[in-house]
Order: sequence, then C-alpha cells, then structure tokens
Amino acid sequence: MKKQLGNNYYNTIVSNEDNENYDLLLNDVNAALFDYSDHHAANKPSSKSLLKNFVINKLFFVFYFRNKLKSKYNGRNIILSNAYINLDIPTSITLLPPWQFSIAKISLGNWRITMIIRKLNLIRKKKSIRLLLSDKFKSLRIEFEKELNILFAKNKVLAIIVSNDMAFFEKLSLKIARENAIPSFVYLHGLPARYNCIDDNRADYLIVWGTGLKQLYKNVGVREDKILTLKHPFYSSFDSVTLNSNLTNVLVLTKATCGVPCDSSKLTLTERSTVLYYTELVKENLKKLGVKCAILRLHPSEDADFYLKNLTDDFFIIDSLPKNESLIRASLVIGPSSTMIFDALKIGVNYVLFDPIFEGLTLEGLPLVSPFTGDSFVKLSNNFKDMVYNINNPDKNICYDKLNDFLSIDINDENKFLNIINANS
Repeated sequence: MKKQLGNNYYNTIVSNEDNENYDLLLNDVNAALFDYSDHHAANKPSSKSLLKNFVINKLFFVFYFRNKLKSKYNGRNIILSNAYINLDIPTSITLLPPWQFSIAKISLGNWRITMIIRKLNLIRKKKSIRLLLSDKFKSLRIEFEKELNILFAKNKVLAIIVSNDMAFFEKLSLKIARENAIPSFVYLHGLPARYNCIDDNRADYLIVWGTGLKQLYKNVGVREDKILTLKHPFYSSFDSVTLNSNLTNVLVLTKATCGVPCDSSKLTLTERSTVLYYTELVKENLKKLGVKCAILRLHPSEDADFYLKNLTDDFFIIDSLPKNESLIRASLVIGPSSTMIFDALKIGVNYVLFDPIFEGLTLEGLPLVSPFTGDSFVKLSNNFKDMVYNINNPDKNICYDKLNDFLSIDINDENKFLNIINANS
C-alpha cells in the first residue's frame, strides 16, 4: 500500500511508521487539518447533532443493556455488518459492529470494548494530531484490538462487512479479521467519484452493484477475483419509461464536497466556494430558460444555514421533504455525478447530469469518472446547449440498455459470497 501523495506534515512526522499504521490514522489526520468549514453539518452544533451526541454519549448504556437482553442468538453464526443494505443470510444473524449503536438494530459488544470505544472517540473528536499520535491513544487502540480479537473468537464471527475501508474503526476491524482468518468485505454503497487500487481494496473482497462497477475497479488494478457483483434490492434493473422532463418544478442537487479527502492515492483539496459556484451556474442556465425559482436539495452532510446565509437571492428554496416525496413532486432533476440518478429514474423523472469540465477537471479539481463521462447510460451536460438538449430529449439523455448492462451481475457471485461466509461455519 503506497502512502498518500500530499499532506507533507503527516508524511514527515510518521516517516518511520509502517504503511499500515500510517494508513490507519490518515483519515482522522486529514479531518484534523482540512475538515473545519461550517458547510458540513457535522462541524456545526445544532439541536439535532446535540441530541444525537447526548444519546450516544450519555445514554449509550441503554443501548448496551438492550443489546445484552436481546443477545440470545440461539447458536446462530454471527456476521458483523454496517453496510447500508440489510442482508438476509440463511443460518446467520447480522449484527452491527461494536462501535455503532442503532435504535433498530443490535450491536455486538461488551462493557469493556464499549468503554474503550468511548475513550477513543473522545480523543478523535478533538481533531488533534498530537493526541492521535499520543501514547495514550496508541495504548487505547491496542486495547481495542485485543478486545475485538476476544469478541470475534468468543462469538464465532463468520465475516465482517463494512460500508467503507477509510474510517478508523473499519480499518482496525479489517486488520483484526485478517489476523483471525475471518473473511472481510467492503460493500459499496454508491457510485464513487474516484477509483484507485487503495480505497475499497483493503478487505478480502469488494461487493459492487453490477459488472459496470466491477470493470471500473479492474481498470485501476483491483484483482478481478476479489470483486463480487450482488443485486441491489432497489437499483438492480430499470424498465424503460417515458421520463417526466419539464421546467414546472425543477429539483437541483448540490455539488457537495468531501470534508476529508476521499482519495488515498493523492491529495486534492477543493476550494470551498465550489458548492456555491455550482448552484450559481445552474441558476444562470435555468433563468435563461425562464425558470423563476427551483428547489435545492442538499447532501445529507451539508448544512442548510451555510446556503441560506451565502446565496444572495431567493431563487432556490431549500428542500426539506423526504427524498422520495421530493422526487415524486419534481418535474426534472438537475445534478452532478451522484447515485441519486438511480432514485430519480426509479421515480420516472429525467436526471440531467450537469458537471462542468474546465481544463479537463471538474469544479472540485478531479477527473470525471465513468459512468458520468457522457459515454455511458447518461449524457453529460457540460454547458447550456447540452442542458437544453438533454432536458428536451430525455429518451436520448438516458439509455436504459446501457443502464441495465451496467447493473447486470454475475449469476455465480451470490453463491460464491455465501460459500465464502459459510466456509468456517
């Protein structure tokens, strides 16, 4: 695993560390250095975030004892998963990993590991590189690894499935799974804005939604035999329909930027006004078409107040509806590269991909990646002329044959997935 390009300070102060230890804290160190703007909801105190922190930090024992009361597994094998998809695997029970609590789901854990996780998180939330590299944090991390080893062995964990392999606890759990010969999986939860041979490649296997995604990972050097294609419960196939595409109620998606660099092969920092600049470009084009106002839907990570205090007019109305209700009301969706294209098409609304390219790069300074390059199942609107054409010609904008090919799966992969998990049962 090669080190990330950039972040010279971190590269210098840990130059003697092996790559695995370097990689373990990379995401947290980058968060300490770069993730501070209030356009990310997590960085701004709100009643919702304060309540969430209160529940997690003060009422965690409620979740803990509820888990203990319900932790009667009747001898069933355990799979740990925080994937965004609910898995139904015969003869096994799927539980959340110990660092996650949920009202709806049960976590696997014990009192000792829960307390260690709380102490680790208290340090991580301070976003201090000095604390992250301290002996105290290292000691807590070693304790966590020891307790996770015991937890895996005691509860006969058959597999671990994570939604990403960049975050701290996910990386640690993959390390412990590897040491215990427990198969591990990254279950992709969207269409990435980047492909490299480091990210999504730290587990034994990578689960993607279709052969199109599998090919994209193969192209950057991920081994073909470790990539599994499993059918998504909602996005697996699309019927060709006449898409709603007019200007009566336009829904615009923001071009959200990552607070922490999301590519471990290079360091690209996006200028923070990009999110506002994108909305301005869309507004200018819509005004040329006679649109007086539009609905602006934020990414879940974004803060509405950031837009309200920085947008200079009332052209956009911030969307507050649930996703599906908002899409049902929309007559057209305009947005950047986003998995939301699938949601729009499922509802029957045209998705106009507007992702301007300047000197070969997107507004974030990144290369545009398939399937958003204009030669896959959706056309790219790079300017006003393209946008008008793709609004007026939804049947030319979306190619359902290419879309279903992109999401097609290898029929043998589901059995392969189950065989891997059940090999040690």
